[in-house]
Amino acid sequence: MSKRVFSLLTLLLVVSMLLAACGDNGNNNANENNANHENNENENDHDNDTGNDTGDDTGDDTGDDDMEDMGLYNGMTKEELEAAGYVVVAPGETIRIGQSVGLTGPIPEPGADIGYGAELAIDDLNAAGGLSGHDYELVVEDSGCSGDQATTLANKFVADPTIVAVQGGMCTGETLALRPIFQEARIPFVTGSSTNPAVTGDEFDTANRVVLSDKLQADVDAEFIVNELGITTMAIVHDNEDYGLGLAELVQTAFEALGGTVVGFEGGAVEQTDWRPLLTQLAVESPGAIFYAGYATEAGLVNQQMAEVGLGDAVFFSGDGSKTNQFLDTAGEAAEGNYVSSPKGDEDVDANAAFDAAYLEKFGASPDDLGPYHANAYDAVGLIAAGIESVAVEDDNGEGYLIIEREALIAAIHSTSGYDGLTGTLSCNAIGDCAAGGIQIYQVVDGEFKLVYGFGVE
Repeated sequence: MSKRVFSLLTLLLVVSMLLAACGDNGNNNANENNANHENNENENDHDNDTGNDTGDDTGDDTGDDDMEDMGLYNGMTKEELEAAGYVVVAPGETIRIGQSVGLTGPIPEPGADIGYGAELAIDDLNAAGGLSGHDYELVVEDSGCSGDQATTLANKFVADPTIVAVQGGMCTGETLALRPIFQEARIPFVTGSSTNPAVTGDEFDTANRVVLSDKLQADVDAEFIVNELGITTMAIVHDNEDYGLGLAELVQTAFEALGGTVVGFEGGAVEQTDWRPLLTQLAVESPGAIFYAGYATEAGLVNQQMAEVGLGDAVFFSGDGSKTNQFLDTAGEAAEGNYVSSPKGDEDVDANAAFDAAYLEKFGASPDDLGPYHANAYDAVGLIAAGIESVAVEDDNGEGYLIIEREALIAAIHSTSGYDGLTGTLSCNAIGDCAAGGIQIYQVVDGEFKLVYGFGVE
């Protein structure tokens, strides 16, 4: 091999090696460029995803914050409104009115009657469209006509921020127990059956009543006993409860003011079954009448046992707590010819006829068969609803909230004027007594109550 050929081969080998090296570098660069491109795309995708999430979250949170800043009413949130004494009814929720009623206890039939009257009021309010897209709801709690039980249910209502107002209580002792709790919590209530004068007063602006008080009942009863029956001596028996004792004291005062003599004033107890020992003591004085102040079952037992201890010739008389079939059933034949009294509203005849028909259709009983205060309960709910309607406002954002200021509602109910109810045209005085009508006296004739004296009698 010549030297020239060898040199040429050597040159070719060097060139081949250089070309191979350049090719490897090019591939490496291409791979690096491809990897970098893919990494850049992944990072861009990640950035885009992060950007979208951040944008969405920020947008939603900002919207919520804006709504929160705007508030529901006057710049206040729901929680702030409730803390400031407002009831906030959310879209789709009901306007909730509590009811304290004695479904158990000494007079459950009148309790059912009162419950039915209030229920029909709610039915009529909702049939008329409710208020601003919200129906009304009655939240019923059984008081048992007991002060202790009423205290428990009152605190339950206070703990529930959705309770706007309360219909009740039913019995005087129950209502007197509710009253300070609702006064402190600023929850207005309207009773249709608690007749003791002490239920309302200047210091309790949350308390209202759509039934006449026992002061008027005692005056009319005493007038009838003295001037119509000609009785000048009377013994008074009571059950030592707030209602019974209160009425007994008022009757004593009214009877003595007319020249009558109270020859005995004795107390028993609710659920007492044997009244003979007490009546035997009174029989010694030969009273012309026995007035019993309390509830129906005990009244029936007193009336029934009078003849057994020598008081068969004395007239038996009782108040509104006894004007029920419960009294007639317990007293039996002994009730014949005797008397009970009860407040009566200045009724709208047509409205009451429609009410009675609806009551009978829904509950399968005539309202007067169960108790005297169905129409008063109906009007108590109506009075509350009228107050709510006068003060309720919708939220500032138009979202369907209903906002009710408690203080405004208290003032609205307490200042009711010219409300047309089943029991008459109702206007509240300065202490919350709103009833219309008068006192009626019934005699038991052929086992039924027959109106014989008082309001509405020609």
